[in-house]
Amino acid sequence: MGETKVNLHHLLEDIRDSYPFPQEEVIVTELVANSLDSHASDIRFIVDSQKYILTVIDNGKGMNKKELDGYHNIASTTKTRGMGIGFAGVGAKLSLLIAKEVITETANGNFRGATRWKLENDEKAPWKYITPASTDSKLFNPHHGTAVSIFFKSNNSELLNPDFIKKTIQKHFYTILDPTFQTALRFIYKNGINFYVNEEKINLSEMMQFEKSNAFKIHFGKKGKPVGVGFVRKYKEPLDEEKRGIAISTCGKVIKHGWDWLGISAKNPDYISGVVEMPGLSLILTTNKADFLKDTASLQKYYRYRKAVQEVIEPILKEFGEISESREKPAKEMRPLEKEIRGILDNMLNDFPELDPLLGRRKKFEAAIGVLDDTSASESGTAVEENPEKTAINHDVKDGKAEENAKNSENGGLPNLDIDELKNGVPQEGKRKPPGLMIGFYDNKDSNELGKIEEGTVWINNEHPAFKRIAKSGGEKYHIVVSTAFVLSGYLQEQKSLQAFINRFLSDWGKEA
Repeated sequence: MGETKVNLHHLLEDIRDSYPFPQEEVIVTELVANSLDSHASDIRFIVDSQKYILTVIDNGKGMNKKELDGYHNIASTTKTRGMGIGFAGVGAKLSLLIAKEVITETANGNFRGATRWKLENDEKAPWKYITPASTDSKLFNPHHGTAVSIFFKSNNSELLNPDFIKKTIQKHFYTILDPTFQTALRFIYKNGINFYVNEEKINLSEMMQFEKSNAFKIHFGKKGKPVGVGFVRKYKEPLDEEKRGIAISTCGKVIKHGWDWLGISAKNPDYISGVVEMPGLSLILTTNKADFLKDTASLQKYYRYRKAVQEVIEPILKEFGEISESREKPAKEMRPLEKEIRGILDNMLNDFPELDPLLGRRKKFEAAIGVLDDTSASESGTAVEENPEKTAINHDVKDGKAEENAKNSENGGLPNLDIDELKNGVPQEGKRKPPGLMIGFYDNKDSNELGKIEEGTVWINNEHPAFKRIAKSGGEKYHIVVSTAFVLSGYLQEQKSLQAFINRFLSDWGKEA
């Protein structure tokens, strides 16, 4: 009988490469995420640079024997989509690539066990039960919790640098550390979360003085329940690169950061920072919890959330004087082309339904089920100017909530949000027919982008060199069509062909002539 051998080294490298940041960051982030998923409230990193050991101890629920056995299976995961923000002990597993050995000790009720684990060669990662170590009783709860000790061969790993661990936690778990978000996350982490490195409690790093700040909440529809909260700040001096742009966080874990995911740019992006916390997005995280799923249903939900965030943040950036491009509606002679493009998309949406939330379209009298915008609402969120000493969210003052709102404001907190509402949004069913995709123009000579989409409008960059050149020959319409196809192709489901989409779009447009 033949023997099937799995290259565990390559498998671990594949897992590592699925993350958009360095391996040491992945290890710290996943160790924290798994502790949070185990309902820990204290997470402690102990660095012994003399003995080359990093130990991470939490007071979570720990593992039972079956879970501890499965924890060592590199090729499998006990985590499922929509459950938690960590990925099946990957922090410990990936540390096998750079460690001499890993010792894990866990307690769950009457069970207490410990194992020693190492990557012996490409195809073998043996582990065995050992006698539980005499872990400091002040740190390790003998009834529940987990301790992972990573033994290195030398002192040249960033994981033996306390400052690196501190900065990684500050970067990836910002909303847990920021008191501003504690009210919004209190239904997830009821006892709060404390991080320590060598017994020093981790707090947010000192930020430079900001010039302007606005806090906001996000909801779907005028009467909808909140689905997210956040703030945007403009600083007086340029920020460090990792602090620039808008971060989107779910259940306290930052998933994306920057400007690309948001689809809005600022005039001075180096001076702008912000965070949006939306717990409901945890339901559409990839298995490794490092990005959002790209299937049709998940993309539709993600784009609806994204649109709601755009509608809140863009007015704030305008108020800050940070919307960089002048924008204008298309000239009257462009209206027929706009209508043609809408018709093309109507015919293509059955094959590319993930684009529907971007366009804001539904066929007449088609039932719309799910999280929807209320077209009678003036805004998707409400922004309020922030006191530098406090961050208060403008909660709707009705149904006797004025007193509660005042209390929230005094405490510098976000509105009290029911976690079920935050996770699931507001299910609605109705009939509507929004105007559909529109075309507009903006000027940004410093950008190579042909265009972008915001709030159901494809904005064409009329300062793009290609647009300026083709305008001389009267080919603006063709450029607009091509640019629209390119912009929309960037939002397709992952396995769909961008080339096939663009070819069909242009072909259908050509048939209209």
